[in-house]
Amino acid sequence: MGLRLLGPPGVAIPGSTIIASDASASWFPRGHDPGGFFFLSLYHAIRETRRKTDADCRWLDIRSLCESRLCLIDPTARIAQIHYFSALAHHLEKSRPGTVMRHTRYLDAISASGIVTHLGVFKPKDIRNHSPTCDVHLRRHEEKETDVAIASAIVEAAAARECSAIALVSGDTDLVPALQTAHRIRSGLKRYCFFPPYRSNRAFNACTDGHFKIAPTQLPRHRLPDTIVNADGRTIAKPVGR
Repeated sequence: MGLRLLGPPGVAIPGSTIIASDASASWFPRGHDPGGFFFLSLYHAIRETRRKTDADCRWLDIRSLCESRLCLIDPTARIAQIHYFSALAHHLEKSRPGTVMRHTRYLDAISASGIVTHLGVFKPKDIRNHSPTCDVHLRRHEEKETDVAIASAIVEAAAARECSAIALVSGDTDLVPALQTAHRIRSGLKRYCFFPPYRSNRAFNACTDGHFKIAPTQLPRHRLPDTIVNADGRTIAKPVGR
């Protein structure tokens, strides 16, 4: 069966989650295998990679990255769909003008390659700390709906029987129950996990048929062209500074 990719934000590509066939799996030969589904969540890993290596990982070619990992699964493995999950950081516009524009343009760019995008939201969270000497009130924003959306997509893919394997690109253990549920729904479905840089977790060992690490050096090797033309003939240019 074919691979289907799901992908979550994107100032430096915030939020992405890939579900695809991973590790040496029993894939049917091309022509009989519907392929696999990829679900991605990469934002924080990309930011950490940039901070630790000074490598520019923005404007990431997600399809190219996913295709480069297929050899770890099976030589005949192929992708049916890629889903990318993210959220637009409107709350950063005041301090970082152009954040939403750059992210939106990136979403347009990856959509041009056939990737399905899903957007969650950022919601404010107030943090208060009282003490005899001070009263601190902070507000932070947390990405919401992304994990639930990814988990729902994994379970839906298992129930619909549209793929032979799913591959998750994330190290978020909140998604472990979704992989377990997918197995209960369809025991023959292969499940794999590709850990983004600095995001591996042993919790996935027991609920996947294979797990692999994506090295920090891999990300800069997969960049979109500076200019992309979509199916409608519209030109999408890489934002300055990405």
